[in-house]
Amino acid sequence: MVTDYYAMLGVDPSANGATIEEALARNQPVWSSGTRNPKTKHTYQSYLDQIPAIRQALLADSSSRAAYNAEVAAARRADRELRLDALQKRIRLRAAKGGLTVSDRKLLREEATRLGLDGSDLDSLIEPIPPMPECPDAVPKEVEDAFAEVLDPVMRRQIRVALDHLRKHHLYEALGLSRDAPMREISARADTERQRWMKKTQVTAEKTAWLEVVTLAQSHLTNETARTRYDRTLILEDEESFIEAAAFALKGLPHLDPGTRATLLDEAAALGVLPERAECLLSRICGTMGIARDSGAFRSNPNSAPVFSNGPTRHLRCRSCTGLTEFGVVAETSRPNCRHCDALLQWTCPVCRRSRWVDEPRCVCGFRVEFLDPLVKHFEAAQQAYRNRDYALALGHLKRVQEYAPKHAGARKGMERVKEKVAAMDKSRAAFEIARAGGRLVEAKAAAESWGKLVDPGMQDWRTAYTEVTRQLRDAHDLAARARRRERIDPAAARDLYRKCLAIAADLSDAREGLKRCPPDPPSELSAEFVDDHVKLRWSPPPPDELGPVSYVILRKGETAFTHTGDGFRIGEASLPEFDDSGVIPGTSVSYAIVTKRGESESVGAVTLGPIFVLGEVRGVQVKLRSREVDLTWTPPRGTSEVRVVRKRGAPPSSPVDGQRLEASNNQAHDQDLESDRVYHYGIFAIYRSADGRATASRGVFVTAQPHTPARPLDPPTIAVDPEGRVTLRWIEPTRGIVKILRTPQPLAHAAGVRLSPMQVASLEGYWLELDGPEQAQDTPVLNGICYYTPLTSWGGAVTVGHAAAHSWVTDPSDLRAGRAGRNVYLKWRWSSHGNQSLVVFKQGSPPTGPDDPAAHRETVYEADYTRLARHALTLPPGDSAPWHVAVYAIVIVNAQPVTSPGSDPSARTVVPGPNPEVTLIYQFRKRRITGRAWTIHMLTEPAGSEIPPTVLVTHPRTVPLSADDGTIIASFPAARDGASFPFPERINPRRINARVFPDPRSEPDRFAPIRLRHPESDTTRV
Repeated sequence: MVTDYYAMLGVDPSANGATIEEALARNQPVWSSGTRNPKTKHTYQSYLDQIPAIRQALLADSSSRAAYNAEVAAARRADRELRLDALQKRIRLRAAKGGLTVSDRKLLREEATRLGLDGSDLDSLIEPIPPMPECPDAVPKEVEDAFAEVLDPVMRRQIRVALDHLRKHHLYEALGLSRDAPMREISARADTERQRWMKKTQVTAEKTAWLEVVTLAQSHLTNETARTRYDRTLILEDEESFIEAAAFALKGLPHLDPGTRATLLDEAAALGVLPERAECLLSRICGTMGIARDSGAFRSNPNSAPVFSNGPTRHLRCRSCTGLTEFGVVAETSRPNCRHCDALLQWTCPVCRRSRWVDEPRCVCGFRVEFLDPLVKHFEAAQQAYRNRDYALALGHLKRVQEYAPKHAGARKGMERVKEKVAAMDKSRAAFEIARAGGRLVEAKAAAESWGKLVDPGMQDWRTAYTEVTRQLRDAHDLAARARRRERIDPAAARDLYRKCLAIAADLSDAREGLKRCPPDPPSELSAEFVDDHVKLRWSPPPPDELGPVSYVILRKGETAFTHTGDGFRIGEASLPEFDDSGVIPGTSVSYAIVTKRGESESVGAVTLGPIFVLGEVRGVQVKLRSREVDLTWTPPRGTSEVRVVRKRGAPPSSPVDGQRLEASNNQAHDQDLESDRVYHYGIFAIYRSADGRATASRGVFVTAQPHTPARPLDPPTIAVDPEGRVTLRWIEPTRGIVKILRTPQPLAHAAGVRLSPMQVASLEGYWLELDGPEQAQDTPVLNGICYYTPLTSWGGAVTVGHAAAHSWVTDPSDLRAGRAGRNVYLKWRWSSHGNQSLVVFKQGSPPTGPDDPAAHRETVYEADYTRLARHALTLPPGDSAPWHVAVYAIVIVNAQPVTSPGSDPSARTVVPGPNPEVTLIYQFRKRRITGRAWTIHMLTEPAGSEIPPTVLVTHPRTVPLSADDGTIIASFPAARDGASFPFPERINPRRINARVFPDPRSEPDRFAPIRLRHPESDTTRV
């Protein structure tokens, strides 16, 4: 509300500054003296407090005064509207009888003057109302009811003065609450208003009035007894307003006509006075004023309430204006509204959503109507706070809603949404802080924008963080733009700027892509050397810039030097700082340039070399030594015209003319008549001729030779293993040379007797044993496989490979035996103590070289199968009659890999001869004539002259035996040949017993060829 300073000073709004200063000087002593009067102290003190505000509003400048004049004009218009409404109400009361008399118009004019309105305002309002004749004079009498336990008149006046200043009717309206508001809500609202006005530093009449109203509300509404007294005071004031209105309406009337009565009853209902009470008050007023009521309305006791024949009528009291409306009038309407203020006379329970009338204080679910307004206000405040992104305030309001209605669905869902927003806000803020701490400002800005969508844009923390991130990103973009301009001019400076940019914003894509796009530094220190018919280039890589791997582009140009990186031809690309150029023709001049490359970017500069004259050397030089002779062979380079060979003793030759020149072809030379065991130095030089015929020699390749008789390859060393697994090797020391032992997991690729150069020996992979003496060495091999010990004899600059000896911790099988029947071979052996598998290797014509001999056949035998048959049957492939060589090795699985025995046991090898023809044995029982009646067994073979295996004579008491096991063995005969005779056992006649001859089952079946038997009593045979 705006205080009218012009009315306070008693000046016109058009007055100038001097007039206002004069009015201030005139009124200030009056206001000061008025503060000494208790009745006017409050008012004049507020006037004195507002003197600074008056000067600020009216005397500071023209703009502030214009703004204040606009506010005063609006306030005066609103005040005028209120006074016109009050006058209109008075006119309606006086005209309720059907028109206005002369006295009515006089009373209304006095009322208009009292309200501060002029006659024109009254004339415009009463113009439609018809005139009426004057009623007989009547003398009104004032009637006042004394209410017990109401506020005293002084306090009522003090409250009324404060409320009139704020244009409020009662303290509830000043706090914006209904009359049935909970006391807790009243206290909270009063505290809120007090805090709001205490924050304003400027002292105004409005602030003083508000603080006084808040103090009065806290005094009279926050205590149950005081609140009851104030509520009774409001009822008394409503009745006093009705009495005043009724007295004004009945003044000068001879009787109470029906129209005036109905209008007064409506006025009473609008003020919240029940009809019964209104009738009583009307009766009292009429009695006091001596006015008769129509149709015998008076009783003997005018103060008593009228009698209603149909019982009391239900009235609904509006919670907005406290006016009364008959229930029957609005019960059947679709929208039951108050007939005084058009407010709804029903309320909807926010918990169960049921509709109730305003006179029903509690819903069936237990919710009370007095909690409705604060609940709605808090819920709306929570919604507004949620829209304003003030989630703490929204959560506080929702908690207040749940205090009034614990089962309120909207509050529960609202709290869930608020918690989700708070969680999302915390997540976005955490993401922002993590990204900013990690230097990822682009991600931090995106997180800050997500965070800003969830909080109030005016939040200081968010604004500070977002501003700081934006500023740093702007600096990073500025550095990236500066670096972009220097990429091709100064790549090193551009990389430094990009790194500074990434130090600020590590995820700035422009900086990352620019750093990758920035050209690398060129290499340095390029050198070239012609080796093995190609130019070998080497250079120093540029300092690492930590931007990823680089490669090198090699450029070549003939005859002249490079002028720029686009000159010449690209001949290749390398990832290491070296390159072999095999496309150069020796005897020509070339230049080289190396450019660094990373991705698609290449260095701005390059390292260059040349032009250089390429001189190739011979390659693949081999030296063969014999007694007093040396043979040299090589491969000449391309473009050479001749090769010169020079021999020298004591030191290598330095040039093609330093030493004795030898006759040589383009790829070999032979030197003879040398002294044995003497060292000779040879230089091999390639000679090139230019276009003008000038000869140029290469730097040369130098070798050393010592002619001598080649050393004999050593026999395999003997191997002895002690219980601890240590291996001792022994051999016979040769007459010349030094012996070294090499242990390898596989046999050497070089056969025994091959002579190797020292360079070839240095490239052999294996373990060189330390010798314990001239003929002995010890080793402790790893016991998980097989190894080979190879002796190498070094003599005269060459190394002779000896015969290797295999060793394995797996022992060999032993006692291998074999018997053959056609293509079937039956093998027996004694199994190794290691493993349960054996490998049978058989080869025709020669012994197998080992378990991996590619020309041999192999079969794996499991111990369980061998034990079940007591042998292993082997079927030989078809072929000629050459013997087969068989070897057996033990197999052990170690780390999923098979390990075989070394095969050094000689008893694990045998030879199976070629196939033998089948032999038919024919025997007969003969009686010797000379020696009496003695019987003999005469044996013949087909073919004649074949060998007869050991046999036995078998008899059976009842039938002819079918085998050696089907009867009793009565005699045994040794092995013999065709035509052999054996004596029959004494005193036995073969004709009287069932006797037959069979092979002896106790003999070795594999030692003899298979036979077929032809028995004497029949022509049948049995094997």
